[in-house]
Amino acid sequence: MICRSVNTTGNRHCCLSTRLSQSNITNTCTRGSLLTPHLHLEFSTEIHRIHYKIFHSPEYWSNLDALTVFIDHLKHHFMIRVFLSILIGICSAGMLLAQKQVNIYKIGDISATKKVPPPPPPFYFNNCSNPPVSGSFVKGTPTSATITLVYVNANGSVYAAFTSPTINGIKLTANGGTLTTGTGSITFTASGTPVNAGSYTIPVSIAGSITCNLPIAVLNAPPNPPTCTDPGTTPGNTGCVKFTYRGQQVTYMTVRAADGKVWLQQNLGSPQVPINGNDMASFGHYFQWGRWDDGGQVPNSPTITGSSTLNNPSHIASGNANFIKGTSVSTSWWGAGGSSSNTWTGATASATNGKDPCAALGAGWHVPSSGEWLSVLNLEWVFDNVSAFASNLKLTESGYRTSSNGVMVPNWVGGYYWTSDASGTFTSKNVFFDSSYPNLISVTDRGYGFSLRCVK
Repeated sequence: MICRSVNTTGNRHCCLSTRLSQSNITNTCTRGSLLTPHLHLEFSTEIHRIHYKIFHSPEYWSNLDALTVFIDHLKHHFMIRVFLSILIGICSAGMLLAQKQVNIYKIGDISATKKVPPPPPPFYFNNCSNPPVSGSFVKGTPTSATITLVYVNANGSVYAAFTSPTINGIKLTANGGTLTTGTGSITFTASGTPVNAGSYTIPVSIAGSITCNLPIAVLNAPPNPPTCTDPGTTPGNTGCVKFTYRGQQVTYMTVRAADGKVWLQQNLGSPQVPINGNDMASFGHYFQWGRWDDGGQVPNSPTITGSSTLNNPSHIASGNANFIKGTSVSTSWWGAGGSSSNTWTGATASATNGKDPCAALGAGWHVPSSGEWLSVLNLEWVFDNVSAFASNLKLTESGYRTSSNGVMVPNWVGGYYWTSDASGTFTSKNVFFDSSYPNLISVTDRGYGFSLRCVK
C-alpha cells in the first residue's frame, strides 16, 4: 500500500499500489469507501495525475480547459461512486433477505422433523351431572347410598382410596384400585346424616382426574301420619295414600284437583312433592307404556334389546328389570303386533293389555285416560311449564328416556306423562308441555319412558 498523507484526524489517505494483484486487493482503500479495489485504483491514479498537472505545471493555471477537465473527472467519478453505493446497498439487502429465508427454511425443517406430540386427552367422569344413585338422601336420616361414576380416557394407572370432604353431613368414599385403560367406572359410597334439605355438590377426583362436582339432592322427610285419608272436597285440599312400591311401604301426597278427582301430587317413583318444576329429585320413574312396577322403570335400570319374544306384556308377565330398547318396530317395546285397541288397565298382563301400576294404590286408582288429562289441565288452567307446576297437581318437566337406547334426556325438554289410551299399532297417547307449547295430547312410540301420575 502507498500512503500519501495523514489528515488532522489521524486517518490515512491511501491508494493501492499498481503492483498489487487484483485478487489480493480487499478492504485496503480509504475507511468508509464503497468502491471496489479496482475502481478505487483507477480513481486515485487519475485524481493524482490531474492534481500534479494543475499544481505543479504553471501553464495549467492559465488553461481553464484543464480545470474544466478536472471538474468533469470529479463529477464522472462521483456519479460512479453514488451508483455503486446504491448497487452495493441493494445487494446487501438481498443477501440479508436470502439469509433470513434460509433461517426460515431451517426452522421449518426442524419443526417438520421434530413435531411436538399433542397432549393426552383429559381424564374425567362423563356422567358427573346425573350419575345413577342407589338409595336416597333425606334430612335427618342416616344414608348409605351408592353412586357410580363413569370415567373416560384413563391410562390404566393405580389409584389410591378416596375420601371426600364432609358436605352437609355427607361424605363419599371409594376403595383404591387400578383404572381400566380407556373407559371404566368407580362406585362411591355415601355415609353420614344429611343436616339440611336442598341441593349440594361434593368434589370428587381420582388419580388426577378433572374434578367432578357431584350433585347431591337432600329431601325433606316425607310426612308419615299414622293413617292416611283422601283430601277434602275443596280443590287444593291435600291428603295422602299408603301403598307398596318397589317392595317397600311408601306414603304419597294426594290433592283434590279442580276436576273434583283425587290425584297424586307427586310422580310415581318420586320420594316427595316437587319443590319446583325442575326439581330433579322429584322426577320419579320412567315407565314404558303398558309396563308396571317390575324394575324396568328405574332411571338407571339396565337395557336389553327387544325381539319377537320380548315385545309385549305377555312376554314379561312375571316382570323384567330391564328397560327394553329397540331401533326398529320389530325390536322396540310393543312395536310389533300391537293395535289401537290395546289397553293399560287392571292387574293382568296379556298380549293386548298391560298391568296398571296405579292399581297398587288401592281401589279406584288407575292411569288417567287422555280425556281425564285434558279435563283437569283445562280446569287447572295449565298451558305451559310454569302453570303446570303452579297447578294443584305440581307437574314437573321430567324429560324422558329414549326408546332406541334407554338414554335419559335432560329435564329442560319439557314434561311428558303417559295416558292409558293406545293410538296406533305401536303408539299411544301422552301429555306434553314446555315453555313454548300449551298442554297437548301427543302420540309417541310405546317404547319411550315417561312419567306417571295416578288418579282416583
